Parts: sequence; structure tokens; C-alpha cells
Amino acid sequence: MKQREPYKLKSLLLFYNCFQVAFSAYLVFIYSRYILSYGVITKRCPKGEDLQAVIKEIYPYFIAKHLDLLDTVFFVLRKKDNQVTFLHLYHHNTMVTWTWLHLMYHPADHFVVVGMLNSFVHVLMYAYYGISSLGPKYAKFVWWKKHLTKVQLVQFVLVTSHLHYQQKLTPCPLPTFFHYFCVSLICSFFLLFMKFYVQSYRVRKERKANDLNVGNKLGGERLLKGL
Repeated sequence: MKQREPYKLKSLLLFYNCFQVAFSAYLVFIYSRYILSYGVITKRCPKGEDLQAVIKEIYPYFIAKHLDLLDTVFFVLRKKDNQVTFLHLYHHNTMVTWTWLHLMYHPADHFVVVGMLNSFVHVLMYAYYGISSLGPKYAKFVWWKKHLTKVQLVQFVLVTSHLHYQQKLTPCPLPTFFHYFCVSLICSFFLLFMKFYVQSYRVRKERKANDLNVGNKLGGERLLKGL
């Protein structure tokens, strides 16, 4: 894209984000249904046909994490290079790695709650992207943007807690290495997203302070002119 003009992709992005919202909502549904049937902490050790049924429900999440990689493609095509950050690339690539290891080597129902929580966050996230892609006049409908990172941080706390208790209470724990690999990933996500949140908060705070200073300066100038 170095020598090309950025593509707008407005219609494509609207379709993509709507599809992601619908697909993520579907994942929330199937994993909520599973949780209602077997509990938040699953104590099953599925084998044979039961395991095949679990793998069938893992596949949609596996596909979803690969579809998420299109975010980067669209950023590049639109020359939104500022959004192709280390956090963005690290998060998407490690999630693909996690789902590959899960599906190919350690298929189990340990991550149903993880998939449900993450898919719920993606419903909100892609809804925001979709509305934002419609243009500035729709900005008033995404007033909740500032709360998205907070929701993601809460998600990571809940996921880490769940992974700990799922591993502790299940009669068929995951291999220790894979368990700590997953926990360490979530902890790293929390730290990186917290850093992003703090930096964004600091920028907003400085911007407000600058706006206030400019307003006070203009007010003082008008008062002097009045005198």
C-alpha cells in the first residue's frame, strides 16, 4: 500500500462488522447454552462421541479467531497504520496460536466460559466499529466507546479466575504447561490493555486541561478588551 491511495471500503466494512456482531452473538448463544447445561466449572471428561460434540462446538470459535485477522488487512488497505500496534498484532496472533493448540492438541470444554466472555466483548467491539464506519454523524451513538477497554479489562480478570478454578476443580486438568501458557497470555493481555487505558486516559486528561487553559485565556482576553 506504500505507493497507493487508501481504500475507503465503507460498504465492505459495514458488512464485515455486521457479520462479526452476528457471528459473535451466535457464539455467545452456543456457549451460554453449554454453560447452562454443564455449569460454569465443567467437571466432565468428554471422550468418544462426547468429545467429538465438544470439538464441533470449538470449531466456530477457532474460525472466529482467524476471521479477526481481517481487521489488520482492513487497517492496512485503509492506511490506518496507527492502529496496527504491537498490542493489536500480539493479541490477534497469540489468540490464533491458543485456538490451534486447543483444537489440535488439547480439545476439551475448559474454555467454554472464555469463549462466551470473549465473544460477548466482540459483539460490543464490532458494533462500535460498524457504527463508526457509517461516518461522523453517527458518533453520538457510540458514546460508550470509552467504556470498551474497561469491559475488556474486566473480561481478563474473570477469565483468569475461571481458568484457575477450572484447572483446580476439574477431574481431568489440562497439561500444566498449556494451562500456564493460557494464564500467562491473559495476564499479558491485561497488562497491555491496562497500559493502553492509562495512556488514553492521560491523553484525554491533558486534552481537557489544554482546552480549559485555552478557554480561560480567551476569557481573560475578552475581559481585558471589555475594560
